[in-house]
Parts: sequence; C-alpha cells; structure tokens
Amino acid sequence: MSTSQQIPSNDSIYGIQVYRTFVPVCSLSTLQAFIPFLYIIPTVIVMITILIKYKIAKATTNTIMDRNIFAFIMFYFLFNTLFFVGDYAHLNLPSAGFITSWCVDVKPNRLFSLIITYTHASSYGVLICPFMICLMRLTIMMSPRHHERYCQLIMYRFAIPFLFLAPFALSIFNITGVGFCKQLDEPFSFGSLILFEGEQYAKINSVIQLIFSSSIFFFNFSMSAFMFYKLRRTQAESVSVRTRELTRKAEFSLFLAVASSVVPIITNSICSITFLFNRPYWYHVLFLRPIGNDYETVMMPWVLYLTHPMFGPKKQQLKPSGASSVFVSTCLNQRKSERA
Repeated sequence: MSTSQQIPSNDSIYGIQVYRTFVPVCSLSTLQAFIPFLYIIPTVIVMITILIKYKIAKATTNTIMDRNIFAFIMFYFLFNTLFFVGDYAHLNLPSAGFITSWCVDVKPNRLFSLIITYTHASSYGVLICPFMICLMRLTIMMSPRHHERYCQLIMYRFAIPFLFLAPFALSIFNITGVGFCKQLDEPFSFGSLILFEGEQYAKINSVIQLIFSSSIFFFNFSMSAFMFYKLRRTQAESVSVRTRELTRKAEFSLFLAVASSVVPIITNSICSITFLFNRPYWYHVLFLRPIGNDYETVMMPWVLYLTHPMFGPKKQQLKPSGASSVFVSTCLNQRKSERA
C-alpha cells in the first residue's frame, strides 16, 4: 500500500479506518524504537558514575575540575537525556508504528502540543550547554588568577537564567497549537507517524532552530579557535615538559567537546533546511536527526569518563584534574613568560 495514497488531506490520521487495523512488521523503523536503549541506558549509568566520582573527589582532594564547568557538564547530560525522551516520544516511537492503531482514535489535542514544546525546549538547552562550557573555559584562560569570581558572576547572572529562559521563550508558542499524529511520506512505510502541529508551526520551529543553532555554532567555533590559538602559543613558548603535556590534554579535551556538539548542529540544520526548501527530500534526511542527537548524548559522557584522569582507574589519576586546571596552569605560565 503506497504511503502517499494514504496521507489524509488535513495531515491528521484521526478517524481514518485503514489505520485501525495496522500492525507493525519488523523493519528498520520498528527497530529504532528499541536500539537506542542499548546505548542510552549504559550512558545514563556513566553519567551517574561521573557525578558520584566527582562528589568523592571533591570531598577528598582540593584540586578538582572547576565546579562551574562541571555544573554545566551535568546540565548538558540532563538536557541531552530530557531531549532523548522528548524526541523518542515525538519521532522514534510514532515512526516505529507501535502507536498507530491507538493514534487513529485520539483527537488532535494539547498533550501532543506539550510533547512537541518540551522536545524543542530541551533541544535548545542541549545547544546552549556547550556554549556555556566554552565561555567558562575562555574566562579561565583570560583571567587565570580571578577566574572563580568571574565564572561565578557569569554562572548566576547570565548562564543559568539564559539556559532556562531562552528555551522557554523560543518554544512556548507551540503550546497555542494542537498536536496530532501525521503520516510520514516515503521512504517511510505506511503506519510510520510523527507528532505534528501543522505546516505553519513546523516552519517557524525550523527557522528558529536553524538561526539559533547557527548562532551558537558561530560563537562556539570562535571561542574554540581562540582557545586553540592560546594553547598553541603556550606550548610553543613553554620549556616545561609538564606544561606541554597539560596543553596537549587540554587541546584534546577541547577538540572532543567541540566535535560532540557540532555533529547534531549539522544534522539538525540539514533537516531544517530541507524542510524549508525541499520538503519531499526532508523525509529522506529525517533519519539523520536522531543519529546526530544520540551521538551527542552518548559521546560526551563516555569521552569524559574514559579520558579524564578524575574518572579513570585510580592508578591513572593525576593530581591536576581537568581542563580548568590545565587552563589555569598553562595560562599562568604564559603570563609569567610574557612579563619576563
């Protein structure tokens, strides 16, 4: 049965008899309802482990990761998890076909709008957290002696309010709409759905997502490029083997942080652009969205757990613990050399 022949004129499948008897068959679409849990559950366990080890390190040592950076790493984990739940309810589960026969009897309602609003809001939180981490690290680089004071000011005067107010402001208009189950066009099979609010809302969300993610990417890239430059200068000017080692660790940490946040920005931008300018092709690239988002959700916790000395085996732990310590030590060394 052709999907295009079954798409209702008003987009909603409510009340269409042919969907009542739909039974999903095993396919890639149905498997995507189960596969994410194979890596999300272990990742959540790693997130909790990182938090516990940080608490232990904080209680037993004086030299730990900067608390403001760690706070936003935890916010990053939180928003990634929240977004995974929202996007799973918004796309993964409906497109697998398991709720199709149920959706046909559910009238367009505000609950679906709440799910869509929640999904978009949490996605903006995911975009903001890497930006704030970059901003904190840049502050540490620029003011290594007084970074704690400046980071605290940024944290409570700007970062936390922006983290919660911006997603709310950018997504709250969705609550005025009515959500419903929409049939996805080819290459999705008949019975693969998505929660939808209508063309106008979807276009506005795509424009906001594209502009906001592009702006965040620009600022992240600019700050990261500047930090790479400063670290390279420190490495070139330093004669200390220890400082060179710390600088290399900082560069590697910075690269991984940037890489984990760039992938979903690219995949979501591709989806937004195709939705706005080439709608038929949007259905063909839609599979990129969960791949990019799940990549970001999984990569940062595992990389932090496997590469950071605070969270590795005890025999591998080093006293300078974290990028903030690296930045402080390298920047102080550079300042001393500049004065000399």
